[in-house]
Amino acid sequence: MNSIITTDAWSYKLFEQYLNTFFRELKVNLEECIIPAQDSPLFTLYAEQPDTLCFAYTFHASNTVVYGVVQHLSTTGYHRYQRGFVLQNLSDNTFDSLTDPKSLVKLITDELNSLFKDKNQNKNLYSDIANSIENTKFFLENKPSQTATKALSGFQATEQGMLYGHPFHVTSKANLGFSKEDMKKYSPELGASFQLHYFAIHSSLIQKLVSETEPSHRIEDEVLEVAKDRLQENFTNYELMPTHPWQANFLLQHPSLKKHLDSQDVIYLGALGQTVWPTSSVRTVWLPQSNLFLKLSIDVRITSFIRNNPMDEMERAIDASKIIINHKINEQYPDLVILPELEAKTVKIPELESSFGIIYRAGLTPDVLENTRMLGGLVEENENHEIPLLSFIQQAAPNQNLQSNDAKDFITFWWKQYIKVSLIPLIELFANKGISVEAHMQNSLMEFKNGYPHRLILRDMEGISIVPEMIEDDSSISEDSTVWFSQKDAWTFLKYYLVINHIAHLISAIARVTAIDESELWQATRLTLTQENFSAKGQQYRDLLINSLTLPIKANMLNTLYHSGGNPIWIEVENPIYKYRGAEALCPLQPTQQTNYKTLAENRVMGQLLEALIFENTFKYEFSKGQIKFYISDTVFYTCAAKRHFSFKRIKLDPSSLVRSDITLGTETRPNLKTLLADLKNIIEADPVKWQNFNDELNLTYVKHAQTLSQAPAQPLRTLPYLEQEARITNAHLYHPSFKSRIGFDLKENQKYAPELSEGFTVQWVATHNSLCKLVLSETINLEQLYKQHFSEKDLQAINDQLKEQNVDFKDYILTPIHPWQWDKIIELYYQDAISNQLIIPLDIEGPTYLPQQSIRTLSNISDISALSLKLAMNLVNTSTSRVLAPHTVQNAAKMSDWLYNIVEQDPILEKQRKPVILREIGGLSVNQQIALPVQYGALACIWRESIYSYLKEGESATPVTGLMQVDTDQKPLIDEWIQEYGIEFWLEKLLSNAYLPIMHILWCHGLALESHAQNMVLIHKNGLPVKAALKDFHDGIRFSRHLLREPNLLPNLQDAPKEHAKINPNSFLETHSPNELRDFTQDALWFVNLAELAIFLNEHYDFDEIKFWTMLRTIINQHKEAHPEFSERYELFNFTDDTIDIEQLASRRFLPEIRLRVQTTPNPLSLIKEIEYE
Repeated sequence: MNSIITTDAWSYKLFEQYLNTFFRELKVNLEECIIPAQDSPLFTLYAEQPDTLCFAYTFHASNTVVYGVVQHLSTTGYHRYQRGFVLQNLSDNTFDSLTDPKSLVKLITDELNSLFKDKNQNKNLYSDIANSIENTKFFLENKPSQTATKALSGFQATEQGMLYGHPFHVTSKANLGFSKEDMKKYSPELGASFQLHYFAIHSSLIQKLVSETEPSHRIEDEVLEVAKDRLQENFTNYELMPTHPWQANFLLQHPSLKKHLDSQDVIYLGALGQTVWPTSSVRTVWLPQSNLFLKLSIDVRITSFIRNNPMDEMERAIDASKIIINHKINEQYPDLVILPELEAKTVKIPELESSFGIIYRAGLTPDVLENTRMLGGLVEENENHEIPLLSFIQQAAPNQNLQSNDAKDFITFWWKQYIKVSLIPLIELFANKGISVEAHMQNSLMEFKNGYPHRLILRDMEGISIVPEMIEDDSSISEDSTVWFSQKDAWTFLKYYLVINHIAHLISAIARVTAIDESELWQATRLTLTQENFSAKGQQYRDLLINSLTLPIKANMLNTLYHSGGNPIWIEVENPIYKYRGAEALCPLQPTQQTNYKTLAENRVMGQLLEALIFENTFKYEFSKGQIKFYISDTVFYTCAAKRHFSFKRIKLDPSSLVRSDITLGTETRPNLKTLLADLKNIIEADPVKWQNFNDELNLTYVKHAQTLSQAPAQPLRTLPYLEQEARITNAHLYHPSFKSRIGFDLKENQKYAPELSEGFTVQWVATHNSLCKLVLSETINLEQLYKQHFSEKDLQAINDQLKEQNVDFKDYILTPIHPWQWDKIIELYYQDAISNQLIIPLDIEGPTYLPQQSIRTLSNISDISALSLKLAMNLVNTSTSRVLAPHTVQNAAKMSDWLYNIVEQDPILEKQRKPVILREIGGLSVNQQIALPVQYGALACIWRESIYSYLKEGESATPVTGLMQVDTDQKPLIDEWIQEYGIEFWLEKLLSNAYLPIMHILWCHGLALESHAQNMVLIHKNGLPVKAALKDFHDGIRFSRHLLREPNLLPNLQDAPKEHAKINPNSFLETHSPNELRDFTQDALWFVNLAELAIFLNEHYDFDEIKFWTMLRTIINQHKEAHPEFSERYELFNFTDDTIDIEQLASRRFLPEIRLRVQTTPNPLSLIKEIEYE
């Protein structure tokens, strides 16, 4: 196309409203629609902004793609767009500018008709939205001048300033009944004001409801005097009924009223009294002389409903008001004011009952009104992207530039005060009284003091829902009242109206116009909720809110489509209070109660060392009557209490009983680690240099394990969320003797970067020139989407500005995360040439906060827990392995993940509910120089991995499988409550069937062997009952033989390990020709250092028979075989019940001379048992 025409100011806001509503209700993740800028026809318009987020969405019913540019990407769907939109007709590949909102609406309604054609639909949806568009345009063309607007009071200005209305309602300004002249007279958007019209109704025709025992005077004296003059001696036989002027005309023409007018049961008095003005709801007016609100009836359809007052709705409003008054709610909750409905009144004429209905509502005193604003009006943007709310925030901080990063701390402080006077009291109100308020933005008023939120004021009792069992008995309210709701429904309403409609809207509005990001405000929300004092019941509902994965949203567009407002459609969206946390939300660490932590650490290292050396047959020993004995010399020997377990015939020691006996000296002493190592040197064949290195690893393990045991979370691990469990579990590898060596960390660095101790940190971000980078992404993501996992639009703009200052172009670089330790120790030292030549440019940007996982180099995003994790290269040695990232594994990561993900997703055998979750490594970046130093091999690289939180469903939780063998801080197993609730056999059967069997199935069915040791597995459970496993770490943790693959044609083009790498790590390879190697690779990880440890743990803590454990596993395997005889040949090929398994020698390889893969043949537990029946 030759040129792009942008939308005008008024229609651009409608594009935002309709796209956001459509995307939210159809669960379209806009991040997934982001495309490379150069692929968008809008690229030329925004070419100067390389950080621009372009999106494309296909409307399949119309065979049309809409292209746009996201200016603000909102976590809850309140996106803002640039004003340019382009349509691509896929049929003829033509492009046109999209400038008319009705054209977009046509695309949307056609798409809805196509998607939901099997359901009864509102055939007038397009015309209803078009009506709303025309009315919005009319309001904008006829709105009062700025001078006239300024003449309004602040309160009135917000009530009458909502030109667009509900941001997620596609018919927010639709009305059927008002003419254009009527709109000029009665629309709040046009600053309307008018007199009420009065009818005198004979008392016999009046029905009323009151919430107060002594109703106050409602009608002003001026009106009463006119009525007395007109009615004379009959005045006392009538009651005055105010009506909206439009409604008065409607009623006068209504045939049902004619006979009453004729008989003078009803007398029309005309326009009388004070001038009132309509609030944002159109039908409710403010009576300035009376300081009251009056909710009138108008038989006009506004948005989706006729706005009259049926008796059942008035009864509900009065019943709710009675409860508010009788229970003295306003007195009990000083941060809240709930404006009760004082009186509801209508006529006893059935055809006119709803049309005459009115409700008097309590008002506000002038001094309160002066500082009170309706929140909906405070957040509606003008064409310059300004909102009235900003003036209050600015008033609270007159010297702050709210668009500057320096203002973030203040905005956060201001927002925490807002939460304290809004969200917290309303949670308490519901928890303690069962009262759920419809606190959306138009029902919510805020009183400010010196710019700070002071008191939340709520109105419209018709929307209140009350749970009868949660409030003290109130005999004044009928059991059949429509005010009563179930706890589930009332809690749903509160979460929607308060959190989604209210809090989320405010957060988005503030983030759009200040320097702060939405995620930071959500973190502050969560932090405030967790730090403030709640009542016991309040805490229960607070926890329900912050720990819920999703929140409910009423689908206004779909409800309009189906006319289902009376029984609305709800959808679920990700809960941002759950999603966004930050380091401050972590459970604090405190000194451990175990003062002997150094002894415990040394015992663990000595015990694990001896257990491994015994298993690997490195020295001779005697085992008899629960004790081992081994000689160092003729006169020196060691003894230790021990138990031989069934699982792999492993011997487990009680290291606290280890004794060194010296016959010559006649001494029995408690040895330390150094003494033990010095003695073992005399009986073990070892390369002297390697033995010394091994000694160093073990001593560092002891020191660092002692440091990690010196502190513990203030709460038990079982109560913590997954990301904290993943960090705080202290077990580490349960077989490898140097399980915590972390060679490279000093103790200060271990305190800062070790998962057990870290309080979270940010990484060092650099821009790396494309010429140094090799980036491979999953088929599911592009670079722009990857960046959005870490940075807001403001962050990307700041990065762009920094690169411009360096006279380089953003598009020539890739944003690269580096572990801060790696930056200090390696990159800043060994990559100086690249830094000096601007091939690597350090960036002054924080990005998200991360918490290390058990593997140390993999970091969980704790700013956004559903965002990608980072696996970063580190020149750190742990469990005897360097933690750099070999380039070939980085390049394979995304390909391997996509391959495995698709295989599991399309597997025809596994039931959907227990298919393992594949936590894909969706991107791999390695930075390599042409002439590299040895220290640079794999030193600058990153792998991005999906978060488990993006897969959890409501009611599900996650726990690292390593946690199943963890003793908690209260000295009970982490799993103890689960075992007590479900029983050990039932729980174990679910675990083996749902979490472990699918891994074996993947080998049998597909020929893929996974390195599924405990650290690579996450258990997904419901209240502790196993549902399925999530698997991770595939870039170097999969093996296969292409001739044994079920579908070899799907094998991606992978890079195998270079010869140089194989010399260093002979156990790192992808392909083998031996089916036994594939089986042993699976069983070594899955059985030896995973299931065997679990079997031993259950035996030690619950006296559960290990033979029974393995028998249960064998039975489950046999059941799978019987159910799927089509795999009989594969079961034999990968025979999990063979007599032996080859196990890698993790200890011996550290000190034996030759570098090669070292394995030993070990009896298979399944070959040693016979199948038995068990309940």
